[in-house]
Amino acid sequence: MTLSKSPRQATPPGTTIAESIHFLNMPPADFARRIEVSEDFLARLIAGDEPITPDLAERLESVTGSPKAFWTMLESKYRKSL
Repeated sequence: MTLSKSPRQATPPGTTIAESIHFLNMPPADFARRIEVSEDFLARLIAGDEPITPDLAERLESVTGSPKAFWTMLESKYRKSL
């Protein structure tokens, strides 16, 4: 019997953002303020409904310490998988 593998969809970068918020032990409202977005935008970002732009990647880097290139790579892989 041969098992076929279905293509795996990339995880939205928002999953990593949510993990970062948890790791930093920071309320989402504070995180949103620090990356200069609304709480609603942050919720959409975490859900994968908003893209990570280069500017946003820089702001994420300043708060999380993860490089801008990391965030843009996650975003690129996710969008290509859609």
